[in-house]
Amino acid sequence: MRSFNSQFAHPQGIPGRLAGAIMALENRGRNRWAISLLELKPTDRVLEIGFGPGWAIAEMHKMVTKGRVAGVDASETMVRQAARRNALAIRTGRVELQHAPATELPFPPNSFDKVLAVNSLPFWAAPAQGLDEIRRVLKDNGRLGVTVQPVWAKTLDDIQRVAEELNTQLIHANFKNVQQLTLPAKPIILSSIGEK
Repeated sequence: MRSFNSQFAHPQGIPGRLAGAIMALENRGRNRWAISLLELKPTDRVLEIGFGPGWAIAEMHKMVTKGRVAGVDASETMVRQAARRNALAIRTGRVELQHAPATELPFPPNSFDKVLAVNSLPFWAAPAQGLDEIRRVLKDNGRLGVTVQPVWAKTLDDIQRVAEELNTQLIHANFKNVQQLTLPAKPIILSSIGEK
């Protein structure tokens, strides 16, 4: 079971595809909420880091009718699964998905208005470097939303520590107007929003 649970961190092969299907079903509520915090506009250029099965990519594509949606994921299995889910949007050039880590974003500076990361930051090899990369690809006054559901947090103190650490990471990466939001759930869902 522990081996299967590791598929949610870095999905691979058949177990990874199954984990992706579970994520697509189970994570819809938190993804909808996280997307709403970005306050997307039709003309926005949006990047999702760690898009998993691509459900949020598809939702944002519906909202960004005159813009563009891109995504990176460290799992080739998830890139293939998300590409199938978003095949038409990819063919029309409105969605671009790439296999890449958060620490090496394959985009030029000032490429995006908004960046989203849901339940991926805890798995980045170097979170500070990933946040620096996000600052690089975000336009001035661009908005970042980092959402986590800390299933490992067992007490209210644990959850508070996770929330404070999330905010501190954004502040240390020189994001401004950082704010913390919560969505009641079991366990609670936390989001830190910041601007470049």
